[in-house]
Amino acid sequence: MTEDDFRELLTSQGCDEPSEYSYSADYSTELHTHEFGAQLLVLEGEFILELDDGKHIFKAGETCQVPSGTVHAEHTGEVFARTLVGRTY
Repeated sequence: MTEDDFRELLTSQGCDEPSEYSYSADYSTELHTHEFGAQLLVLEGEFILELDDGKHIFKAGETCQVPSGTVHAEHTGEVFARTLVGRTY
């Protein structure tokens, strides 16, 4: 998916203005939840989303969603990641 397509999708779903995030290689969070839903587009690198069913790797051009209240962790491996994230409350 292109960045323009993703921005259009977020707008159509009523998301806040998306924010860009950069994660260094070997970045990791503990398992946690958010009070908002998030949609993410990987712009560069690889982003790893850990859910209760395992770790899922997303590469440039791929998207993922984390519904509000979902227990998850965010990681990168040996490769950094740059993402665009839209939130719904």
